[in-house]
Amino acid sequence: MELNKPIATILILLITGLLAFLFVLPEYRRSGQLQVEEKEKEAEYTGKAAYYANISTLAENLESRKTALVKVDSALPEELSVAAATNFFQKKAAETGSVVKSVVFSDSLAPARDKIESKKLRSITFSVDLLGNYQGLKAFLLALEKSSRIFEVATISFSTLKDFAAADLPKTYDFKLEIKTYAY
Repeated sequence: MELNKPIATILILLITGLLAFLFVLPEYRRSGQLQVEEKEKEAEYTGKAAYYANISTLAENLESRKTALVKVDSALPEELSVAAATNFFQKKAAETGSVVKSVVFSDSLAPARDKIESKKLRSITFSVDLLGNYQGLKAFLLALEKSSRIFEVATISFSTLKDFAAADLPKTYDFKLEIKTYAY
């Protein structure tokens, strides 16, 4: 039995449609999903590229300001080094023509200036006994002021030393300074 041509054509079209529906349409949908995923990945890549470019720019900016950041770190160091501070006082006193007789320190927590509880600001008070003249004291205080570390001179008291009094030498004083500095 021979089918007539219109029925055969319809049957071929139905079989082709059924095959397209079963095999081609799912692949077409999957292709659309892959295109959407590709766009998402491309957007994610572009976002990450911009993020890393920004990080790179910030790193270069920090590197260019490294000396300023080192000064900030030394102004408020994380660790208290009494030896370094004592050495600093002795060195600056020697440079200014004075002598450090003694250094005594006390460490305490300063009142919190902000709400960050994880880092507490510590106040360290040094009592420095300095021997020298007025010009030496003035130069010593200027050296403290120019230091990158934060130093506050809370009190200065002095007394004249009679043993060193001579007509041709400048008067020598025994200075007692209370100096505060801070650390985290």
